[in-house]
Amino acid sequence: MNATEEIHQIVIDRRPLWIVIFDRLRRGIFLAVLFALFVVFAFREGPADLSPQAYKVLCLFVFCVALWTTNLIPLSITSLFAIAAIPLMGIMKASQAYAYFGNKAVFFILGAFILSGAMIGCGLSARLSLWTLENWGKDSRSLVMSIYFFGAVGSCFMSEHAVAAMLFPIVLEIVNALKLSQKKSPLAKSMFFAMAWGCIIGGSATVLGGGRVPLAIEILEKSTQGASTIGLLQYSLLSLPMVFLLLASGLAVLYFLFPPETSDVSQAREVLHQKSRSMGRMTLREKGIAAVMAVTLVLWFGFGETLGIANIAIISIVALFSFNLATWNMVEEHVNWAIILMYGGAICLGEVMADSGAALWLARKLFEGFIHSAPVFLVAIAVLSLILTTFMSNSAVIAILLPPALSLCAEYGINPAVAAMTVILPSNFAFILPIATPASALAYSSKFISLNEMVRSGLWMGLLGILSYVFTLLAYWSFIGFF
Repeated sequence: MNATEEIHQIVIDRRPLWIVIFDRLRRGIFLAVLFALFVVFAFREGPADLSPQAYKVLCLFVFCVALWTTNLIPLSITSLFAIAAIPLMGIMKASQAYAYFGNKAVFFILGAFILSGAMIGCGLSARLSLWTLENWGKDSRSLVMSIYFFGAVGSCFMSEHAVAAMLFPIVLEIVNALKLSQKKSPLAKSMFFAMAWGCIIGGSATVLGGGRVPLAIEILEKSTQGASTIGLLQYSLLSLPMVFLLLASGLAVLYFLFPPETSDVSQAREVLHQKSRSMGRMTLREKGIAAVMAVTLVLWFGFGETLGIANIAIISIVALFSFNLATWNMVEEHVNWAIILMYGGAICLGEVMADSGAALWLARKLFEGFIHSAPVFLVAIAVLSLILTTFMSNSAVIAILLPPALSLCAEYGINPAVAAMTVILPSNFAFILPIATPASALAYSSKFISLNEMVRSGLWMGLLGILSYVFTLLAYWSFIGFF
C-alpha cells in the first residue's frame, strides 16, 4: 500500500437495534417529552393563589428554562417560541407581545455588534492586540499578564466573545512558536486561561462587554415602570471594585496553579514582531474607525442617559457608513442575530412574568420561609446566578432569574437596582465549564487544557468571584449608599 493512501476503517455497531435507534432519535424524543409535559400542565388548573394567565406564563417559563438549559433547540428559537406562545395561549394580545421585541436594548446590542465588527474587520483590534503583546510580553509571566489584561481591557469596549475570538489565534501562534507540549505545558495552560478569564472579567466592567447588561437594564426599567434604572457610568462605578478584586485573584490563581516552566519567550516575540510588520502602517480606515469609536465611547459614558445609548450606537453606525469607513460585508459576520433574537424573546417573557404576577409567586415559593434578611437574600441570588451560568448562557440567566428577584425587592426593602446588579455580576462568572461562554469554549478547544483542570480552576474563580461580590455589596455599596 502506498504511504500516501488513506486507511479507511469500518466500525460495526454491535449494539441492539433499539439502542441504536434511541441514540439516533434521543434529541427528538426528549424534545417531544418536554413539549408533551408543557401542553399537559399548561391546560390544567393551576394553584388557587395564582391567576389562570399567570399559571400559563409560569408553565411557559419553565418550558423555556428547560429548553435554554438543555439547548435541545437554539436559544434564539426558544425565545421566538415564547413570543408566539404568549398570544396563542391567550395570555396577551399579539400586538403587545411582539412590541416588546422592538425595545432599545435590542438596538443597542445590534449597534455594539456592528461597531466591534468594524474594528475587527479593518484589522484595528488585531493591531492593538499584537502591539500589546509585543511591547509588554518581555518574559513568560509578563506575556501571560499582557494576554490577561488585554483581554480584560478589550472586553470593556467590545463584546468579550469578539475579543476572545481575536486573541485565540494569536495565543495559539505563540504557543506553537514556543513549541509547548500539549496538555503538559503550564505556560500554555496559563496563556489560554488568561485569555478566557481576562475576557470574562473585563466583560463585567462596562455595559459594552456583552448584551446581558442592556437586557437586565431593560427588564429592570420595564418591571419598575421606569422608576429604577442603571446608567452606563453608574454601572461601571458599581462593578469596578469587584472587577479589580477578581482580576487580582485571577492572576494569583494563574501563577499558583500554572507556574510557567520557562521564562524565555524570544521565539514568540520574533513571531509577533514579524506579524506586526506584515500589517504595515495604520490605514486611514483604521484611524477613522478609531476616531468614531472614541467619540461613541465619550457620548455613551457622558451623555448616554440623556441621548440614549441605542440612539448613539445607531448614529455612530450611520457615521461609519456615511464616511465609507465600513461596508456591510465587513461587519455582517460579526452580527450575532441569534443573540439579538434571544434577547427580544427573553425581555418579552420577563415582562409578562412580572405583569401577570407569576414572577412574584415564583420568588415567594423559592425564598420565603428560610431567608429573612436582605443581605442573605442577595447572596443567595448571587450564588444561584453563578450556578445557572455554569450550564447556560448568561443572557438566559438574566431572563430566568431577574424577574423573580425584582418581584421580592419590596418585601426585603431592597432597591431594585441592587437586585439587578446582584444578578448581572455573577451571571458572568462563566469559569467552570466550556459550555458556559465562548471564551471558555475557545480555551478548552485549544486541547492544551483538560476538563478536570478547567473545572478545578473554575471552581476557585467562582468562589473568589462570589467573595468579591460580597465584599463589594457589604463594604463598597454600603459605603456609597447604594445598598
